[in-house]
Amino acid sequence: MRYNRQKLLLRVVKVLSGKGISSRTYLVKAMFLLRQRLGFDAVGYNFFPYKYGPFSNVIYEDFGALEKEGLFDEADLRLTRKGKIFVEALNENEEVSSELNRILSDFPSTFKIRTFVYANYPEFTIRSTSLKKKPVKERGICSIGYEGKTIDSFLNELTQHNVSLLVDVRRNAFSMKKGFSKNQLNYYLEKAGIGYVHFPELGIESKKRKDLDSVADYKKLFKEYRKTLPAKKEKIEKLKKLGKNAKVSLMCFEADKNFCHRGVLSDFLGDEVVHI
Repeated sequence: MRYNRQKLLLRVVKVLSGKGISSRTYLVKAMFLLRQRLGFDAVGYNFFPYKYGPFSNVIYEDFGALEKEGLFDEADLRLTRKGKIFVEALNENEEVSSELNRILSDFPSTFKIRTFVYANYPEFTIRSTSLKKKPVKERGICSIGYEGKTIDSFLNELTQHNVSLLVDVRRNAFSMKKGFSKNQLNYYLEKAGIGYVHFPELGIESKKRKDLDSVADYKKLFKEYRKTLPAKKEKIEKLKKLGKNAKVSLMCFEADKNFCHRGVLSDFLGDEVVHI
């Protein structure tokens, strides 16, 4: 099964090829502008600040998936014969096509689209190597849940909050959601210039998280969890020390910290913790 975002990506590649454009930079910037103008639901990709401005890990992963299917040639950034036949059979999205044509008309070269993006979306250029900006050095502790986020939107939120170190407080750093298991997450964070450490001792065992059907169940669980924290003084002190030297973000799954143990942990730390 091909995702709608992959179908859109193939359509965009076809249109760019027809204009003689085979630049990855142009393609990514065009997809970024489509995302900013039409929204995530229409495009299916999120972006985060990278070395060359807005970037999407998922686009490059889709390149590989589509090439494996024989639809796309990543080296030349073009559709294969099979890919052309596939795209020809797709229903055209008039809104997307109209916006893409507008982008192509307004920005006939990679230089022009790059210049426009850098000028109009500076929040996505803060990690750009070409601008030679000094990274913002902040300290303190915040927290984030990855529920409902793609890996790219997750990285973007961390970057926009100047997080330089992610502290994973899951007992088991595994996730069915792509990109959020320990090794994958560490890889993506490294690309974004963010460090990673895992404090499993500050998590809650999976068996204790089962059958949480009501607010009362969560309150009971978190009351028990809070009682365990004084015995974890060494890890707590290490976490506080990290927050004095860098901008640290605690991470677990739940979007709402009130249904996540990181909310209890944040309160226990004493200092004000911002929940992203």
